Amino acid sequence: MSLLSLLLIPLFLSSAKVDVFFSATDGCEDKVIKSINSAQKSIKIAIYHLTSREITEALIDAKKRGVDVKIIADGEQAKDKFSKVLVLAKEGIDVKITDYSTRKKRFLTPKMHHKFMIVDRKYVMTGSFNFTASAEELNDENCVFIYDSTEVVEKFEKEFERLWKISQ
Repeated sequence: MSLLSLLLIPLFLSSAKVDVFFSATDGCEDKVIKSINSAQKSIKIAIYHLTSREITEALIDAKKRGVDVKIIADGEQAKDKFSKVLVLAKEGIDVKITDYSTRKKRFLTPKMHHKFMIVDRKYVMTGSFNFTASAEELNDENCVFIYDSTEVVEKFEKEFERLWKISQ
């Protein structure tokens, strides 16, 4: 990251309210579920790995409440036997899977490694927290909620739409 970028970050977030949580001490999963349960119009998620039964149930409940739920998941992780991506798709949630097979470099496969959620186009949750039991119970993870910044929401919306277009 350039020095200019580091100097601009405080300006970019100056009007935003930011809440930071850590899985080991604050319970990121509960914060994510609370956000899903509070959604009224839309939830957009780009997630590397999703195995949490509780988050899956909250997303299905949101869909049943009439919330427009869209999820983009990493193609390799979606194949995992514990992944809940297919469960969500069967429940009528719009799910797309990234396919980076054409971008392989020798033995390396690119990943859609994002972990973010946009709720009602009002705020963003991002950080290292995957929607998995391991992330909540074993790993040291973080989730950052950014409120009151249309600029931040728009940047994440733009990235979500880019991924949505290239995913299947």
